[in-house]
Amino acid sequence: MKISETQLDAKLLKEEPNVFIILGEEPIRIQELTEQIYASLELRGFNSKDSYLVTSKMDWSFLSKSGENMDLFSNKTVIEIKMINQGPGNKGSKALKDYLSQDNENALVVLVEGLDKKTKSSAWVKALESKGLMIELQPLKGKSLYNWIINKSDELKIQMNKDAYDLLLEKTEGNLMATSQELKKLSLLFPEEEISLKKMEQSISNSSSYSIFDFSKAFLNKEKSKCLKILEQLRIEGTPETLILWSVAREVNNLYKIKLSGSSKGIWGPSFYISSLEKSSKNTEKEIIELCIKKIASIDSSIKGQNMNKPWMEIKDLTLKFIS
Repeated sequence: MKISETQLDAKLLKEEPNVFIILGEEPIRIQELTEQIYASLELRGFNSKDSYLVTSKMDWSFLSKSGENMDLFSNKTVIEIKMINQGPGNKGSKALKDYLSQDNENALVVLVEGLDKKTKSSAWVKALESKGLMIELQPLKGKSLYNWIINKSDELKIQMNKDAYDLLLEKTEGNLMATSQELKKLSLLFPEEEISLKKMEQSISNSSSYSIFDFSKAFLNKEKSKCLKILEQLRIEGTPETLILWSVAREVNNLYKIKLSGSSKGIWGPSFYISSLEKSSKNTEKEIIELCIKKIASIDSSIKGQNMNKPWMEIKDLTLKFIS
């Protein structure tokens, strides 16, 4: 069943579904919905989670074996499948449809970023929709972007006037992760206050001399020493790992799109950014990009506390692997 994001809470309470698919372009919105889903599933006894990132050489046997892994205490597992800029392919499509055709006590959560319109209408997507809940997130702009920012502001008990809002958008370029982080900083600087243009300017002036956008630019241009310098400064200043990982994932995903299609068509950005992407794509092997995609998934798990690795060290390692 296809639903809107605002309907999710009610559906989780009334229907207790075990199959979910979320499609979108913005990781923070997908993350917000998955947190709702996982909180609900935990209350229903789903005590563990297995995560998989789809690649061109994916082994899909884990789906057919999932029902065999129930232990003596019948712990139920969440199977999370992430797809970034690509579908499951023929083998994956068949594996998903076979899984859905059988009774299974585990929960299946499929998270899809950057899928083209044609692939969204594939049989495997329809099969997931027919067996569970499907949410297709539309890009936020205009009124919907304004409402998202206002809702985030309300959660943090801050308000802002239009001039402050316009400056925030200019600074973050519509990036929701960066916007969310800036709002959190404002709530600490000016708790429960109205944010004027002056206060917004003050917050921005207190920002690092380097930003995540400086890091992603240096990353894309393979400027090793600059990357490490910016990364260390961001670490010292307490920049969240999630924000840095988002910036790296954006570049890696865009590079992968170009590598697969041979074209930058459909990628948004100013001409200098597109030129940098195209140049970096030519100078980077496909295997390195795929390795980075896997590493990004591992770092995401580290940030969420799902393994013992140190996110900052992993981000540094990822940067060096890409640049080398």
